[in-house]
Amino acid sequence: MFFGSLENQQWIPVRQWRSDDAGVSRDIATVLTTVGSLTRFLERHYGMRLTVRLHDQFVDRASRDEAAILDSPAGSPCLRRRVSLLHRDSVMFDAESVLPLEDLPADLMDELQEGKRPLGNLLLDRGLSLARSDLSVVKMQGEGIHADRWGRRSVLRSPSGTRALVVEVFHPEVWKRLQSLSRRHN
Repeated sequence: MFFGSLENQQWIPVRQWRSDDAGVSRDIATVLTTVGSLTRFLERHYGMRLTVRLHDQFVDRASRDEAAILDSPAGSPCLRRRVSLLHRDSVMFDAESVLPLEDLPADLMDELQEGKRPLGNLLLDRGLSLARSDLSVVKMQGEGIHADRWGRRSVLRSPSGTRALVVEVFHPEVWKRLQSLSRRHN
């Protein structure tokens, strides 16, 4: 995975997670627990337009844990997409998506391969409503660039059957920008 082994992280379902216990601001808690399209939320509430930097996209096999979350057979073929989302050329968060190939329309795969737009926006713009389930948050443990950063994991599902496991890990810059933008909007 883009972020190292996510199976070793202590994911907390949002219904059990308390922002006060975690010591995070209301803005951070809202971002971590948003159930719709995160990019649309940031655009509408903070005027933050995000661009995509595609790092990698390839056909892979779902790990046992990924398959279990996606309700797919372990080792089933999937499209793995790794991106960073930027605001004014600064990385706000990194994201990795795992989409089972069995339910992935060919034209959506083509749009994903272009690497220009966030996954949630692509699905919404195709007229597909999104349901986000299994939303969990974590303060990343371990070593490396993502240590001590907030992350979230969820499954996006559309009525057409398309589904994706999405993991997002937030860079410190996003919280600074949100604080600055929040002051301007209040």
